[in-house]
Amino acid sequence: MGAGLEEPGDLRARLTEEAAALAARIRAQSEQAQRLRDLAERIETRTAEDRHALSDLEGVLGEAAQLGIDDFDRRLGGQRLERVAIRLLRERVDSGQEIHYREWFDLIREAGYEVSGKNPLGTFLAQLNRSTAVERVGSRSGLYRLRLAA
Repeated sequence: MGAGLEEPGDLRARLTEEAAALAARIRAQSEQAQRLRDLAERIETRTAEDRHALSDLEGVLGEAAQLGIDDFDRRLGGQRLERVAIRLLRERVDSGQEIHYREWFDLIREAGYEVSGKNPLGTFLAQLNRSTAVERVGSRSGLYRLRLAA
């Protein structure tokens, strides 16, 4: 053959080597991904255990201490999310004033907190709708306000 052209056998050998190298890289990346998933699962389990322990401590320490603990753990969910959200709303919005849930969610994030869950805004809304401390204004307005004490 002419200069610069490869023999069909040489080309096939190079392509076979390339395929083998790609297959090895895929196996290595799959193994690494599994190790990372395992590590993430262990971290999630440990975090859940720590959250449970923190919740127990908060119960023992009482509400005043809970507000201080909220400053340590910036990731919110469940009752802690509700408690922090209501505290921030009381601090920053006049009593009885309406606020759109997205604006309220932004207040939480601007205060340096992170709402847990795959859909943080959905987690926040679900917690708002369970809360007895707030009420919706209208059926589809997206507005909320603190309930006035009876």
